[in-house]
Amino acid sequence: MTTVGKIYDILDKSAPFKRADKYDNSGILVGSREDTVSKVLIALDITNDVIEEAKEKGADLIISHHPVFNFRYEEFGNIDKKTPIYNLARYGISAICTHTCLDVAKGGINDIIFDMLKEPFSLRENPEILEIVGEDYGYGKVCVSEKEFTPKETAERLKKIFGCTVVKYCPGKDKIKKIAFCSGGGGSILNLAYEKGADAYICGDVKHDRWIASKNLGISLFDCGHYHTEVIMVDYLVKLLSSEISDAEFLPAEKGTDIVEYEF
Repeated sequence: MTTVGKIYDILDKSAPFKRADKYDNSGILVGSREDTVSKVLIALDITNDVIEEAKEKGADLIISHHPVFNFRYEEFGNIDKKTPIYNLARYGISAICTHTCLDVAKGGINDIIFDMLKEPFSLRENPEILEIVGEDYGYGKVCVSEKEFTPKETAERLKKIFGCTVVKYCPGKDKIKKIAFCSGGGGSILNLAYEKGADAYICGDVKHDRWIASKNLGISLFDCGHYHTEVIMVDYLVKLLSSEISDAEFLPAEKGTDIVEYEF
């Protein structure tokens, strides 16, 4: 039978875990390489709802993008029954998390976003890496369009592309031709997008000071939501692993939805 270790090795080949940021707790976080697997749920986050779904469907493993725990930021004096770690162990469900290594991987999240934006924004091929962290990999992309778009047109297109409930944006220049983006909470590298001459920067989880900075710099800033710019990894991993392994089933988690509600 397929094992956690076999699945880990396939993920590692596609998005090497050694490329994860130092702060990032990616890899096999619950369980061991020898654990056998017949059914896998894939989700952006491992919540208790996703764990309950895994239990109901008989899944042995959950693969997520965000680490189910990160010791750099969390200290566990007591792992109570409300924590996903407790419930994973309680039900004997393993967990693999592939986070920043998938962000920077060839074919990973930021490459997927480029493919999603390419046709709607008439983007040229071979975009440059926004933030280089290795010899030939890094976070985000900087792209050039064959056309020009207003900030409002850009926001409208992004809403459709990512399936967002809402897109928050601060308009800069009247016309957008050079576009930078980074999946998830990439607001911190707004200035890098500006330095590379981008007219617009697309990411998620924008803090207040970044909105002010975008206004002062004159670069349009678009917040499409952390969830919406990264949940795209689910289908990618389902297809990748299903093509490599025939004796295990890979399913998107039905309860791995955006937990935030919006009132208009």
